[in-house]
Amino acid sequence: MNMLEGVIQNVIAQGYPNFEHIVVDGGSTDGTQEMVEKYPHVHFSCAPDQGMYDALNKGLDMATGEIIGFLNTDDFYVDNIFVDVATKFDDETVMAVAGHADVFYEPVEGEIKIVERYSPEDNTLLECSTIGSNYFNAWFFRSPVFGKIGKFNIDYRIAGDREFMFRFALNNLPYVVINRLTYRYRQHPGSLTFDATDQKREWSAKDHLLMTSSYLRDDHLPSLARKLLVQLRTRETIDIATRMIWALNFKKSAYYIAEGIKYDLLWPLKFVRQAFLTIIKLLVRSQRGHEDRK
Repeated sequence: MNMLEGVIQNVIAQGYPNFEHIVVDGGSTDGTQEMVEKYPHVHFSCAPDQGMYDALNKGLDMATGEIIGFLNTDDFYVDNIFVDVATKFDDETVMAVAGHADVFYEPVEGEIKIVERYSPEDNTLLECSTIGSNYFNAWFFRSPVFGKIGKFNIDYRIAGDREFMFRFALNNLPYVVINRLTYRYRQHPGSLTFDATDQKREWSAKDHLLMTSSYLRDDHLPSLARKLLVQLRTRETIDIATRMIWALNFKKSAYYIAEGIKYDLLWPLKFVRQAFLTIIKLLVRSQRGHEDRK
């Protein structure tokens, strides 16, 4: 069974009587359409798109339900979560429901190892949508939310869900938390979020520069939000500048250094400290790789 079919069966296994399952495919030719046709309840869209967030927007345009959730092809919901979520939405003032999430990998098929656990109560929503862990898929939204704050910005490659949650936080929309595991993220080499190659780290950094630049130009941005965005920008530019120096790409490193200093005058001091720690980690990783090749 491929991952997408597992996702479809995961939703069916919820046993919830009233749901709409939309699958948006970017035009793959690997037999996805033929597989989905085995499940006539699935609304299937197959056409080229402009990335993940364009695909999510297409799904939103197709959706007719009152409650919206987003399930990645490689992840799954825990059992019976739809019932708990729907119950929370009985309060018509609630615009979103959030649950706990974890990240797992399978060293062998059928064996689950937990890598990280997330709770929406670990940090404030503003922190989670900036410097914290963004567990977006563990959220369900009332459909009018997307009319109030907009859909996903397709200019982002990786961080569009973080930017969406930042908008949600800025709008102070009411939400409630379910104190139980809701969503499980699968860590594997093809994952955009959890396969942290240098290339994907740079994609993420570019997204965060775009996000922070667009909001920090707003003179009316709340002071706490501004502070958190600067922290995010500093963290990302330090990490990528250090990686670029390690790769002897001094042109790119100079670019990220300039972008970091732009909003944080203490950036050089923070860079020296963090760069030292990062280089030590890279040396250790390089040494381990060298030993593994022996």
